[in-house]
Amino acid sequence: MRLELPASLVAAGASNDPIGTHTSKTMMLPELRLLLAAAPGPVSFREYARATVEDNALRKSTTATRKKTLSMLRQLYGLSGDVPIFAALRGLWGADPAGQPFLALLCATARDPLLRATAQKVLAMQPGELTAPAELAAEVASAFPNRYKPGTLHHIGQNAGASWTQSGLLRGRLKKERVRARPVPIAAVYALYLGHLSGLAGPALFTSLWAQLLDTDAVSVRSLAAASAHAGWLEYASSGGMTEIGFRHLDEIVAGEAV
Repeated sequence: MRLELPASLVAAGASNDPIGTHTSKTMMLPELRLLLAAAPGPVSFREYARATVEDNALRKSTTATRKKTLSMLRQLYGLSGDVPIFAALRGLWGADPAGQPFLALLCATARDPLLRATAQKVLAMQPGELTAPAELAAEVASAFPNRYKPGTLHHIGQNAGASWTQSGLLRGRLKKERVRARPVPIAAVYALYLGHLSGLAGPALFTSLWAQLLDTDAVSVRSLAAASAHAGWLEYASSGGMTEIGFRHLDEIVAGEAV
């Protein structure tokens, strides 16, 4: 799997810089849920900061911890309508809570190359197969040789494993067991949109990394796309071997999130 993302997706808020939130944190799905519930609708980063630091929406005991957590969330998600991939996530977030783990995983994978470096390992696992932090850390060490000390790699392996558990693709505490996640249409909308922002179109959207992160096959992704189109989240047409997907509605949502 190619870790470096195209310039078009980076311009939309993805990252190829392995500064790595996962050196110290997971993808923090519980905290993200609390924050987006506390500051609904398109708001500025200042409002997210106020909700976190002043209102303690994330339920942290000290101001320093609140600020640190907010900083990590900003690294992973952007927390600004001016970041298109976050604006899309924000716009889709309330549509179906069952899709939120996928939305968070997709955005965090786009923004943290360390998590992205472990994706191929997890996606290749069969249900019931086990993995451990050391194996995930080895994927990062291979992708970024001589960059991280053994202790840091150990933490990355632990945190990445926890993120994949939050997403629903792994389960367990120390040894992680591969399980099949159940994607919902709203998650497919986001995955296809990330592919679109990567410069892909037509059938290529159903086999991109983002589609693979839905943990299902291309035929099922097509079905999810059709269901999303029926609900009005995207435009989908497939006939005579030709496939067209449009994102007019989501583009409007993204534009509206830029506050």
